[in-house]
Amino acid sequence: MDVIIVCHTEFGHVERIRGVRYVVFVKSSVAGVEKGVKSLARLADTHGAKVTFAVMPETAQNFPDVGNGHEIGLHVHAGWMEREFFGIRYQVGDSWLRAHSTQSVDSPFLSDHSFGEQLDMIQAGKEYILECFEKEPKVFVAGSWSINNDTVRALVEAGISHECSGVAHTKTEFDDWSKLPRICMPYYADPDDYQLRGNLPLLMVPISQMLVGSSVNPEHVPLWGLSWLKACFAEYYAQNLPVFHICLHSPCMTDPFFVDALNELLLFIRLHKDVEFKCTSEIEEHEGNSARTKLAPYLAAINKTILMRPLPRIRDVAGRIIRG
Repeated sequence: MDVIIVCHTEFGHVERIRGVRYVVFVKSSVAGVEKGVKSLARLADTHGAKVTFAVMPETAQNFPDVGNGHEIGLHVHAGWMEREFFGIRYQVGDSWLRAHSTQSVDSPFLSDHSFGEQLDMIQAGKEYILECFEKEPKVFVAGSWSINNDTVRALVEAGISHECSGVAHTKTEFDDWSKLPRICMPYYADPDDYQLRGNLPLLMVPISQMLVGSSVNPEHVPLWGLSWLKACFAEYYAQNLPVFHICLHSPCMTDPFFVDALNELLLFIRLHKDVEFKCTSEIEEHEGNSARTKLAPYLAAINKTILMRPLPRIRDVAGRIIRG
């Protein structure tokens, strides 16, 4: 099994709200990049793991030296919009892209922008990342997971090879991944439907999803408990699935709680044979992997966190975390 860690590199920090830790994407909190990235790279190095840092152009000047072994990708948050999370106001968007690309609407969702505007944002961001890091980004993550067929066309034209926005088997007002099964392995996109297998030179690498349809992300530990993230890995591993995709936002790595959670997950993964940590750009297409839901790992991992939190509330908060 290949294990990848994709870090959405953004400004922000962690706050404890109503007894629960959340990432708050406040742009004045540069520690989310300067401290969070360094903390994640240091942790990954202790496990021999590799990280794909999907970098927002506005954060590039604050990105620390992480040494060799990791890779740089591109993370695009379109538009510019104010949001509120538990009374905390913050801006969604990318100040650098806002100033250096064409955006006729303020929507933070790429899918609301035209093909031309999406291509302009992606190309401008890619060129700036190349200028800052002297490395051409090949991996892409869309802000709020929001893409459409125009995004895929733009990514192909811009020379991106791997796309990591897929929140399999979900659909919201800003993204649609509902056609993908919950357990979905990498596939090349179809030119007419990014959710179908096709022959475009763009590999879609969906995020690994737990039984409840929540991404494998240390930020979800306060909602589901660490044992369920481990259970998801056990579910994938028991079926000899070839790829396990962990995602997270860099600000969460400024908090020891999330650092410890990811450390425990990586320690658990390393207990298993034939597991290799890779950069996302090293991942290949896999066909013929027939995955099924396995309840046993989750039943064995039921924990106090799950039993004490009402399911509707968990879904509401998880939705806010996903939106970023």
